[in-house]
Parts: sequence; structure tokens; C-alpha cells
Amino acid sequence: MAETRTYLKLVFNTEGGGTHTISLRDPRNNLTSAEVAQVMQDIVSKNVILATTGELTGVKEAYISGTTVTPLLP
Repeated sequence: MAETRTYLKLVFNTEGGGTHTISLRDPRNNLTSAEVAQVMQDIVSKNVILATTGELTGVKEAYISGTTVTPLLP
């Protein structure tokens, strides 16, 4: 049976000119853009993540994505 999974995708710019994405499964239904923006800015300002293309330098985008998963084996 197919299952739909929902993810909050947080996309950041990095100092090396790339991007780094954090995927969080099953975000709250009442999540606001202001909450997401604040958390993303906190992640950048506290410098808690080092991506393969360097430190995070800013917020690029955030969005909710859905994926349908159909198991083929148990």
C-alpha cells in the first residue's frame, strides 16, 4: 500500500556558492512562515552546521514537499 510522506525542506546558501538542504519529516500543520524564517535565521547566525561547500551564509528558501512511497519488499 502506498504511503504519503510530508517533509519541510529548509534550503540555505553556503559560502562556497552552493546550497545545503535540511529535510524534516511530518511538519506541524499550523507551521507559519514566520516560525520557519526565525529558525532558519537562528541556524545561520549560530553557525551550527558546516556543509560540504562551507558554512551557511543565508536563507534561500523553505517549502513543504510530499512524496508517495510504495514498498516493493517487506
